[in-house]
Amino acid sequence: MAKRRTLKRDISYIAGELFTEVLVAKMLVSKIDQGAADIVLTRILDMQDEYIKRVSHPGGKDNKKVVKGYYKKLVTDLQAEVEAIILAIEELGKEKIA
Repeated sequence: MAKRRTLKRDISYIAGELFTEVLVAKMLVSKIDQGAADIVLTRILDMQDEYIKRVSHPGGKDNKKVVKGYYKKLVTDLQAEVEAIILAIEELGKEKIA
């Protein structure tokens, strides 16, 4: 149980850091498109909700191999989603500057 709780906290921490990054950029950088920043903020919140739900409901609770595979896939999916969001944040800064 403790590992699930830790994973949920990590997801919340990552989402909070990404959200803060976009929010600060939105408030302090005048050249950022506000609508695009709002879309990225929404994407971050949706990502947080989705992955916390996925942590709470693993498939195949009786089979340890299935559960272990489920969490490995969840972590790789989370890493891919975070990388995609980081790229979206980088694009926010490039849109109006270029």
